[in-house]
Amino acid sequence: MVESEESTMPEMEGSELITLYSDVKTTNVRWLWYPFIAIGKITLLQGDPGDGKSTLMMNLIAELSTGGATPDGQAFGRPQRVIYQCSEDGVSDTIKPRLEKSGADCRNIAFINEEIHSSLTLDDERIRQAIFDFRPRLVVIDPIQAYLGSDSDLQIAGRARRLMHRLSLWASTYDCAVVLIGHLNKKENSKGLYRSLGSIDVVAAARSVLQVERDPEDTDIRIVTQIKNSLGPSDAELRFEIRPKTGFAWLGVSITPSEERKPELPMFETKMEKAAYLIKDILSQGDMRSVEIYEMLKEEGISQRTAEDTRKSMGVRCYRKMKQWYWSIRPQED
Repeated sequence: MVESEESTMPEMEGSELITLYSDVKTTNVRWLWYPFIAIGKITLLQGDPGDGKSTLMMNLIAELSTGGATPDGQAFGRPQRVIYQCSEDGVSDTIKPRLEKSGADCRNIAFINEEIHSSLTLDDERIRQAIFDFRPRLVVIDPIQAYLGSDSDLQIAGRARRLMHRLSLWASTYDCAVVLIGHLNKKENSKGLYRSLGSIDVVAAARSVLQVERDPEDTDIRIVTQIKNSLGPSDAELRFEIRPKTGFAWLGVSITPSEERKPELPMFETKMEKAAYLIKDILSQGDMRSVEIYEMLKEEGISQRTAEDTRKSMGVRCYRKMKQWYWSIRPQED
């Protein structure tokens, strides 16, 4: 008698070790700033010293801390918390004055005091604890080279891979974006992805890599090119200037439209009908914070009141997690 294929399959042992992809809930990539910085992921911002990497980031931090918007008008919503860890400048005489000049709300920006907590490294448990305690939306390490246990940490592939894996895990676990600011190496004839200091594993772990360079026709203008994006279009570009008299200013952002991200919407007779369509589409890939949904609907002309009325009429579940409200269309678990 020939046994069936099903009966001859061995029972799965040690099932606690593996996870079936059928048990994984699909979720959307969430962006702090589309398509440059994703939430729960690592972004690498690199360039030569003096090209304005820190200045660019401070101006973005300022907008985030006050609930402002990105240079291309993407609203951040409510003010968000930031950890800005910088070793190259003085806290009281340089960093805070620059943040205040950028219009930042310093009550929402924190750092680990390295005069008290010395020898801080990139994978230091104290960084993880700071993220857990402060719950920032953005963590910036500036520069990455200053937070290595030794100069060889990023050169050794295995060590670099472990460092980046741990940072990536923290970003995902604590729902924040991590931006690593780094200097370029001296290989000017190499491709951008190979000009990062250290092992190529650093670039491999980053979901987005941004490179700052001076405009050869006007050295006060900086061009930021996205040379890698594993989560969206990678041909985005932004420009800013730093002039002696006028200081910092954004000049423009160029992003190739993504048909997958913004499909053409059908015609709707009422605002609530449109809101219902959008809410269902947003939540079809997983739960999302209510403040983010409100902002996404606002971009489509839907007010918060209409969004809330539509949510109730649809029976969309609302629950609280880690001091944040989430919406869900999944059945409530027992």
